[in-house]
Amino acid sequence: MIDVRGSREAIRKAYDLFSIFYGATVTRFEKPAIAAGLRHAAVRPGERVLDAGCGVGNVLAKLREQAGPEGMAVGIDFAPRMLAATRRRVPGAGLARADARQLPFAAGTFDLVWSSYMLDLLPTADLTPVLCEFMRVLRPGGRVTLVPFTKPGEKLTWWERAYLRTPVWLVPYVFGSCRPVRLRPFVEEAGFEAIESEEVARGMRSEVLTARRPSRRDRGSRDGAGG
Repeated sequence: MIDVRGSREAIRKAYDLFSIFYGATVTRFEKPAIAAGLRHAAVRPGERVLDAGCGVGNVLAKLREQAGPEGMAVGIDFAPRMLAATRRRVPGAGLARADARQLPFAAGTFDLVWSSYMLDLLPTADLTPVLCEFMRVLRPGGRVTLVPFTKPGEKLTWWERAYLRTPVWLVPYVFGSCRPVRLRPFVEEAGFEAIESEEVARGMRSEVLTARRPSRRDRGSRDGAGG
């Protein structure tokens, strides 16, 4: 798996620019995997949901609708103009500009953490720490649904070859700094369990990956077995 190219600040500036047209263009390619992810997430009325990397709010609007008035759907993003677009699309939504490596929420706040097309633009070294943050803010037994850009096998794709040949200052604007990732090893390293995945080849080739934070009972059973 190749690593991300482009500084955090360059990526933020690129996504502030993308906020003008992202919802009408790029999201069309993401729709098949997003639809599959929402089926797997299976948000129930009354649940508390975090959309980490909410972009222009397309998914947050759906998560909020599924959680219903008894629930809660909160979005974070690091690009302020993306958040402004979300405020227009989802009036009254709880939003925060935040770093996914240090979420501004108490432990055990959410029933589900959703993240689509955000982890594939983070440095490889940040993937496990961010997933550990997702784990921290989930209640015991809570769920995570991840939808990243991915690829089949280990051979470099045309996207990766072009990504590596492009001057680094252009990568955030040409590729959004997204590169294919295979997240399962990082999800396992963060301590999630019951990991399941589905690859979606339509639109933007993606993986829908779901997992669960161990419940206190599960963790206690494992600790006892180890003793």
